[in-house]
Order: sequence, then structure tokens, then C-alpha cells
Amino acid sequence: MNDSVRRRGRPARLSQDAILLVAQEIVESGGIDALTMRAVAERLSSSPMAIYRHVRDKDELLLLLLDRVAATLERPELPADPRQRLIVLWRFLHDELAAHPWVVGVLAGGDLAGRSILWLVEEILQAFLACGLTAEQAGAAYRTVWQYTVGVLTIRIAMARTTSDLDRPTFQTAMIAAADPGQTPAIAAFAGEWPHAFDNYDFGLNALLDGLIRRP
Repeated sequence: MNDSVRRRGRPARLSQDAILLVAQEIVESGGIDALTMRAVAERLSSSPMAIYRHVRDKDELLLLLLDRVAATLERPELPADPRQRLIVLWRFLHDELAAHPWVVGVLAGGDLAGRSILWLVEEILQAFLACGLTAEQAGAAYRTVWQYTVGVLTIRIAMARTTSDLDRPTFQTAMIAAADPGQTPAIAAFAGEWPHAFDNYDFGLNALLDGLIRRP
């Protein structure tokens, strides 16, 4: 066998970009629990030790992935009114996280965060300040809306995973539909159309912002 044939049969040379590409494919399809150095190595026809020469550990791999995703985001056009800026910024963040469910798990599960997204945090804080909040209040307001947003997305992701395996209405939907109007008239009025937070995220967002901004 000549050298050219041998070269064609060898695995591609490892690089951090190749590792990140495969790692993103894994988390996009299977979530962060599916991401291991061994899983990445197997897809690259390599060994886990070879992966460690390019990435220190799983945490560093996740940080690099967060930055990789954040760097691809196109910044939205922001209105002059600070409250409207907050609506645009939080909806932008919500929609981008919904498009990458694994990111929600990373951010909610620890202290990992990509530096490439700091511009968005800065814009949100500046908008809260422009609404009249102090620096301390702006920080608290950010955490409040962040927790609401992550909560909404966590429920949405979990329900999507559950209902995708069912060929019947969920237990909750069936329970609401069967509610007795005599005993629980308010619940029965929904007739099975129980509103979930991810269906009316904007309602909750506006209510939160109204309460936070009007705070003395």
C-alpha cells in the first residue's frame, strides 16, 4: 500500500475546533449528560487522552461551547426607551436559549458562563439603571427576571421531552379537562387549555418588569 492510500485512511488531525464541533453535535442531540470525553473521542476515532491535550476537562469544554454559541449571536436592534430595551433583550435571550436547550442546563447547573455573552448582561443592567434603579436594585432585578426565564425554559424543555414520548394527552391536561365545575369552577373554565409559562412568557415578563421598575 502506498503512502497516499495510508494517509487517506488515517483519522483527521485533532484540533480544538474539531473537538468543539463534535461536542456541540453531542449536546444538541443528547444534552450535557451525553457529553463525555470518551464520547467525543469515539466520534473522532481518537482516544480520551488525545482530547485532554486540547481541552483540560469537561468544564472547560462546556465553557468553550458556551462561547462558541454566544459568538454566533447577532445582536438585536435596541429601542431608545429603556423598558422596551429590556423587553427586546430578555425576549432575545429567551429565544436563543430555547433554541439551545443544553445551554439552559449548563447555566442553571453551576457557575459556568461564556465571556462572549457579557455584552447582553451589560445591556440589561444598563437598561435597568436607565429605568431609575440603583446598581443594587438593577442587579437584583436582573437575577429576578433571569430566574423566571430559566424556570420557564426548564419546564418547557422537560415537558417537550415528556410529551414527545406520549401518544395521549398529558396527565395534567386530562386532569384539567375532567375538573368538576361545581367544586373547582376556575380550573374547569380552562377546559383543558391550562396556560403554561412558556406559552405566555411575555405576560410574565411584562408583569415582572412593571413591578421591578415601579419599585421606589
